[in-house]
Amino acid sequence: MKTIQFFVSSCIIGLFLNSCQSKNEPLQTNCQPPATLIAKAPCESGYQGVQLVASNYVGSTEMQFVYNIFVQKDTLSGDLTKSSYANASNQQIIISETILKDAPKFVAQVTINCNGKELASRYFAFVKRPATNTGCYVWALQNQ
Repeated sequence: MKTIQFFVSSCIIGLFLNSCQSKNEPLQTNCQPPATLIAKAPCESGYQGVQLVASNYVGSTEMQFVYNIFVQKDTLSGDLTKSSYANASNQQIIISETILKDAPKFVAQVTINCNGKELASRYFAFVKRPATNTGCYVWALQNQ
C-alpha cells in the first residue's frame, strides 16, 4: 500500500513540477531562417556594392538578421572558415564594394535569433556575371 501511495505521490509531484516549469518558460514561436536570398548589383539596385534581400523566413517582423559574408578569391573557392564581414540588419543590407574587393564570388549566410536560439540559413553562393548593359554585372545564385 505504501508503494502505491509513494508512486501516486511521485506522479502528482512530477505533474505539478512539469506544469510549473512550462508556465515559466518563454512561449515558443515557430521560427525559420531565410530560405531565399537575392543579391542585387549596383545597376539593379542603385547602391554601390551589393544589396542583399532576405525572404521566405518565419518569425516576427522586428527580427534582426546577421549577415555573414565570405569573399571568395575565384569562382571555384568554397572557403567558409572565416567570415570576411558580418553585420546585423533587417531583411535588407548593403554590402560595400570595399568589402567585396572585386571578388568574382561571395558566399552569404543569414542568422536569426529566435527566443535566444541562433538559427542559420543555408549558404548562398553568388557569382559575378556580365549583364546585357555595358559596364553592368549581376550576382547570379550559384547552385552548390
